[in-house]
Amino acid sequence: MDISQALSALEALSSSTSTSSSGPLNALIDIHFNNAKSRILAGEDPKVVITELQKNVKTCKKDVEKGLKAWYGALGNVGKEVDRAFPPNLGAISEALSDPPLFSSPEASQALDGVILESLGRRGIWEAVEAMEEETSQSYSRSKRDLSSELQYIIESIKSSNLQPALQWCETNSRFLSSPPHPSSLPYHLHETVFKSINNQQDAIKYARSNMMGYVPSQPVLKLITSCLYDSSNSISSSTNGFGMNGSGMKGKLMNGKIIEDLNEAKEREKLEKLNELQKMFQSEFCRLHQWSKEDSLEVTVELGSRGGTLDKIEKARRVMGEHLGNVRKWEELPMEVPLPPSRRYHSVFVCPVSKEQATESNPPKMLTCGHVIAEESFNRLLKGGRRSVKCPYCPMETSQSVAQRLYF
Repeated sequence: MDISQALSALEALSSSTSTSSSGPLNALIDIHFNNAKSRILAGEDPKVVITELQKNVKTCKKDVEKGLKAWYGALGNVGKEVDRAFPPNLGAISEALSDPPLFSSPEASQALDGVILESLGRRGIWEAVEAMEEETSQSYSRSKRDLSSELQYIIESIKSSNLQPALQWCETNSRFLSSPPHPSSLPYHLHETVFKSINNQQDAIKYARSNMMGYVPSQPVLKLITSCLYDSSNSISSSTNGFGMNGSGMKGKLMNGKIIEDLNEAKEREKLEKLNELQKMFQSEFCRLHQWSKEDSLEVTVELGSRGGTLDKIEKARRVMGEHLGNVRKWEELPMEVPLPPSRRYHSVFVCPVSKEQATESNPPKMLTCGHVIAEESFNRLLKGGRRSVKCPYCPMETSQSVAQRLYF
């Protein structure tokens, strides 16, 4: 069978009443529906009429599906004959099937070594870093090594409930942490954790007055100080004493001990969760200060590829669509949607809301004090006329040229 024969068979189906879906549907509407209506109006039992009509609908459905099956078969034959008559480019097929090992080129291998070395350095695994430096031509700079050691030392201190190194770091970099457009709340949360760990109420209030009163405008400091005057654990203990006593009071004591034990476990869990949160907050601010990426790029890649299942979906698409779309490494866009968690949805393109132009390396996005973002060229145009600050196009807040921060997407 060639293309002309396949097309002739398809045209024959179009002129045949047996394979047309309109024939059974017209018969259902014009004959069976009208007949059922007339019988019901004539006084016949509606239940019997509706039952017969349902049978006719099912018969019509089968006739339509039978006709569509013939159409699908004829369309498939046409597609096969088109593929035979117009063979694809053999060069494109060989290129699509060629699948050299990953990171085989010198540039790709060097990039992979750099990412691994950076990840090991950020984690402070210095023996592995030294081994990588010996095996590759790359090196981890002394300045980065010192910063990574400082980061790991403070994080380990937070894990062990020693917040003093983190507080000293915040005091040293207080100007950066308090600078607009988004001042950091890390110092307050560190002081809050220390405050809650002080058992003596007077000492706790004294600590708050010395270290936390500057956060009153933005944080619930007064509410926190007031809350320490009420000890919930003592209240529960006193209210439980005598509950359910049967002469000896043994049941009340047992219940009281169980409640105290549960409270201690809850407090311990809350403490661990708070320390974990402080670790993440500190690492984020530390990386922001030194202009490091917020997260380890190797960790993000492994998490999305393995636990997120992204590599499985791409590999399946490569097998199914590789012959038509070419080598997967040359795809500019994925041919399917890959579900990602909100924290992993990165925006690589920014369009300035003022100029309606896409940002580039020479025209990067800049964030104003108020949090709105515009392109650098739009920001510079607003600075014309000798102005020292720019009024945001969307709100009345002004931003000086030295405060505007470049964003990296």
